[in-house]
Amino acid sequence: MADGLLSGLESFGFSGLEGVSLFEEEKKEEKKDAEKAPVITEKDFLLDRTIECPVCESKFKYRAVKASSAKLVSTDKDLRPRHEHIDISKYDVIMCPMCGYTALSRYFPNVLDLQKKRIREKICTNFKMRPGAPEEYSYDEAIEYYKMALLNAVVKGAKASEKAYICLKSSWMYRGKAEEVGESDPEYAKIKATEFEFTKNAYEGFSQAVQTEGFPMCGMDESTVDYLMANLADMTAHYDVASKLIAKILASPSATPRIKDKTRDLKEEILKKLKK
Repeated sequence: MADGLLSGLESFGFSGLEGVSLFEEEKKEEKKDAEKAPVITEKDFLLDRTIECPVCESKFKYRAVKASSAKLVSTDKDLRPRHEHIDISKYDVIMCPMCGYTALSRYFPNVLDLQKKRIREKICTNFKMRPGAPEEYSYDEAIEYYKMALLNAVVKGAKASEKAYICLKSSWMYRGKAEEVGESDPEYAKIKATEFEFTKNAYEGFSQAVQTEGFPMCGMDESTVDYLMANLADMTAHYDVASKLIAKILASPSATPRIKDKTRDLKEEILKKLKK
C-alpha cells in the first residue's frame, strides 16, 4: 500500500505498518467463499417419478421437475416460461420406453380404448425399445420427445388443442436451442425457421380449436387463450386477427387486469410495426 496511510500510530504502539494492505484479506475471503459456493445444475431441479403406461401397462421411471423448485424469471409473449438454471418445458413430455406411447404430461394418463388400439397398431409395432430417460435433457433430446408426442397425437386422433399445444411447446424448444447455439452458428437460421413453422402450426391449431372446443383449453381460460392467440397471430403476421382478439380481450369483463395490461402492450407493439 502507499506509504503514510497508517503512519503516525507509533504513539499507540503500532509501527512498521507500511506494507499492510487494506483490502487483500477481504479479497482472499471473497475468493474462498466463491470457491465454496456450489455450482447449480439442471439436475438439481430434477427427480425420477414412476408411472404406469396406459397403453402397454408397463411401469417405468421418467424425469420430472421438482414442484416449485425453479424460480420463474420472465415469460415470453407466447407464454413460454423462463426459469433460473433450467428450462422446465424440456421435461413436460412422458414417453414409455417399452411401447413408444408419448404425450404431454397433462394428457399421458388419459387414453380412450379406440386411441389405445390406434397407438398399438401404428406406434407400438414400429417402436424400437429405448433405455430410460437421460438424467438431463439436451434440447435435441427434448425435441425428439416432443415430435414423438406429436406423432402419437396425430395417430390417436387427438383434439386440435392438444396438437396445437405440442406445436407451441415444440417452438419453445427450437427457440431454446437457437439461443443456446447463438446467431453465429451455421444452423441458427434453420433452427429459427423450424421454430416459426411450429409457431405457425400452433396458431392454426388453436384457431381450429376455439371453433370446436370448450374452455378451459390446455389448462387455460378463454382470456388466456385469446391473449396467446393474439400473440401467435402477431408472430405469424395475421395482424387483422390479432387486432380483433385484442379488442375482444379489452372489452371482456372476465379478463384479468394483468391480461388487459399485457394486451395493451401488445396493441402498442403491433401499431408500431404497422407504422413502419
